[in-house]
Amino acid sequence: MSDSARRQQADLIVVGCGAGGLATATQFLQSSPGGRVIVLERTGEGQRGGNTAWTGAFFRLEPDGSPAADFTERMHSLSEGKTESAIIDRLAGAAQSAVQWLAQNGVATKTDHTYFLTSQGPRLMPEGGGAAIVERLAVRVLELGGEIRYNTTAQLLERDERGAVTAVVAEDGTRYEAPTVVLACGGFEGSPDLLDRHLGENGHELTPIAPGGRSNRGEGITMGTAVGAATDGQFERFHGEPVDARTSAPEALVMVYPFGILVDHRGRRFLDEGSDTPDNTFESVAYHIWRDADQFAYVIADQRLMRQNIARAVLTDRAPESADTIAQLAERLGIDAQALVSTVEQYNKAAEPGPLDVTRLDGVATKGLEPPKSNWARPLDEPPYVAWPVRCAITFTFGGLKTNEDAEVIDRLGVPIPGLYAVGEVAGIYHHKYPGATSVLRALVFGRIAGEAAASRASYTTSTS
Repeated sequence: MSDSARRQQADLIVVGCGAGGLATATQFLQSSPGGRVIVLERTGEGQRGGNTAWTGAFFRLEPDGSPAADFTERMHSLSEGKTESAIIDRLAGAAQSAVQWLAQNGVATKTDHTYFLTSQGPRLMPEGGGAAIVERLAVRVLELGGEIRYNTTAQLLERDERGAVTAVVAEDGTRYEAPTVVLACGGFEGSPDLLDRHLGENGHELTPIAPGGRSNRGEGITMGTAVGAATDGQFERFHGEPVDARTSAPEALVMVYPFGILVDHRGRRFLDEGSDTPDNTFESVAYHIWRDADQFAYVIADQRLMRQNIARAVLTDRAPESADTIAQLAERLGIDAQALVSTVEQYNKAAEPGPLDVTRLDGVATKGLEPPKSNWARPLDEPPYVAWPVRCAITFTFGGLKTNEDAEVIDRLGVPIPGLYAVGEVAGIYHHKYPGATSVLRALVFGRIAGEAAASRASYTTSTS
């Protein structure tokens, strides 16, 4: 390949073809008609989109696109105050316009129920989920004159003598030069080595919940820190979900654990299954399945649960294991029968007879049991008994590059690195617990912000060159 072919010039280089990268590229081209943007995507066209392409992409918004009443407070409280207020306020303030912008670009939204049986009312989401965002915005990028280079993995960033980022170098040696580079290439959930480094020696046991996550291998974070970027977000925590351990189907969620009991492979309970509504506990439960139950646990329930309408809370393609007695169920699961029978007997003695209401916190708690069960503590005494083997699947990691409310990457002295922006999972903003239905939304909001900034920088560069 000639030197000229190995040197590509543009006004904007975007790394990653998910919601954040495509929102950046689309907004840039709309704000700077005639500008040149190149999107670099490590996969082929059929695998593009990262996690975005596989998620339902719920938004924590009202039907008109305005933030839910608890939006700001929830982001503050779940991070224990560690997510910067300016970032939260910018996200909340720009959310409605981002939804309107999606619609203008051909992605309509609708309200639908989440997979939490206790959720009150529907939540906003794009029609067709995250896949619709990827498909439609990729078309828009091309319609507006942008380029998407598939099977191209970014490897490092280059800075000039002033410290500004001016190029991305791909694995094949091609230099993509531009006054603005936006990293939108996900976290490190697809890298067993980085999972071990940040989560401990068992990190590699966590597998991405969907194929798109396998492409998120942390290069964006590595490239950013190599040019002086600071980091933010909690590197040893992640967003995980309990999924059926018997299937490789993507997002095979099992969200009915609060309404039965959860036991490890020794047949013992290890947490309070009903400490709160599942939308507030599923991430913690998944984490403890990985950390405390050797990445293999079982949801045990009876016909009290099976009489409920649980279809939207159980997305696996496999039917539950079933048996007429707890001992027989244990044998089907490969658990010591005596241990599981003893666990269920102890639980039943501490539980309260009565009907099961899966639509709300009912305050029905065990008495004298450790660990306790704070809600939905009804006996398991109506056979046939059922069980779902579950494991923790990782959705995305929390740690990433430090950014500000303008999506600029911040260096270790607290100053923005000229020409470098980060959006989506590669930007670390989450700590402790994930505020659900904000991930794709923040990718879109800050992608648009980065796209507008890149357009301004391109105009400035052109006028002063």
